[in-house]
Amino acid sequence: MAEGWAKSLHGDSIRACSAGTRPQGLNPLAVRAMAEAGVDISRHASTHVDALREVQFDLVITVCSDAHESCPVFPGATNVIHVAFDDPPRLAREAQSDEAALPHYRRVRDEIREFVLDLPQYLHHERWPMKEDSTRSCCSDSCCGGAVPNSVVETSVAANELRDQVREGYGRIAVAGACDTGGGCCGPIDFTPDQLAQALGYSGGELAGAPDGANLGLSCGNPTALASLRSGEVVLDLGAGAGFDCFIAGPKVGASGRVIGVDMTPDMLSRARRNVADYRQRTGLDNVEFRLGEIEALPVADASVDVVISNCVLNLSPDKPRVWREIARVLKPGGRVAVSDLALLRPLPDGILCDIQALIGCVAGAVLIDDTRAMAEAAGLTEILLSTKPQYIEAMTDWQDPLYRKVIEALPAGSKASDYITSLDVAARRPHRIA
Repeated sequence: MAEGWAKSLHGDSIRACSAGTRPQGLNPLAVRAMAEAGVDISRHASTHVDALREVQFDLVITVCSDAHESCPVFPGATNVIHVAFDDPPRLAREAQSDEAALPHYRRVRDEIREFVLDLPQYLHHERWPMKEDSTRSCCSDSCCGGAVPNSVVETSVAANELRDQVREGYGRIAVAGACDTGGGCCGPIDFTPDQLAQALGYSGGELAGAPDGANLGLSCGNPTALASLRSGEVVLDLGAGAGFDCFIAGPKVGASGRVIGVDMTPDMLSRARRNVADYRQRTGLDNVEFRLGEIEALPVADASVDVVISNCVLNLSPDKPRVWREIARVLKPGGRVAVSDLALLRPLPDGILCDIQALIGCVAGAVLIDDTRAMAEAAGLTEILLSTKPQYIEAMTDWQDPLYRKVIEALPAGSKASDYITSLDVAARRPHRIA
């Protein structure tokens, strides 16, 4: 699975070799779990470590969970790190069926992906010497070649640090069940999540049908209404949080449809998965699932989704163009986008841009409306409609939300938050052919 993820996530810059001390061929459940995430490892060949003894690797990663001392040694390796992943067959040995075993494979699959996503920073760690050409490959050219420029790694590390800050902030929200970082789309303090949702157009019936604790007040729009969901559709929610919009979407697509929520925060994902049992009991449906992942590299197969929704999340990404490319990748031909987010009418003052609290509140990470259109167009999407909703910002200001009070204090005298920030609905469609 690790090699499959390395090729999928970093195939243009890193190529990986994998081997074991007792290669036993491909595990069909591992193949199936990876296929669910859009990665085909069915043609991967098992290799014994002895076949790679002569290779000069730039980095060796040992992954045995509880036998680190007995892992094979590569004397010529420049760097060696150990990452302990659970063994899915061992976790699943009491399972009575493949369906009962698969959740273990999915969990380890997602954990491996999280590690592999950050792999470039391990190749460029400051305590490790760099080659004279200022690049480093995962292994020698005799194995697979390829290299990662320093500038790419520096960007990757900075982005990872930003993700870690956001992940930590939203992890606290998941544990607390409310926002403790100052309002905004990370959660209001002076009014309830249901009050905010009603102001954004969610119906009383939708709120009553959602599991308790699914609505954490993280919304700045109502993408499920924008999407006009239909029975039988497959819906993907980017940054699903505790699952609020997923549980709203589930009854709309019905038993023949499917809703997939993706979130990068383990605590938030755990909260969402705990809510599934309540959702099943309330609706009688079993059509919602949650996957761990980052929206820049979605654990979803190509052309497999009818509708992509997202609610006040895209601004948290340090690589928004890549998010839009991922949206286009996973959409079926003719599939559509329904995103609610914050956008800028004009650039924000530097003091706000440097504030991580404002970032977690989706303000500092907002981009200009024209930039949003440009990114969607560059990804190949068409029929792009952008609708501003200044009433959201006005309501937050009227409610004296703590984050928006802080934003207002940083603005030029006489300015209003709604002069700079707006809630934006984005609708778009993947054409039947992307040029």
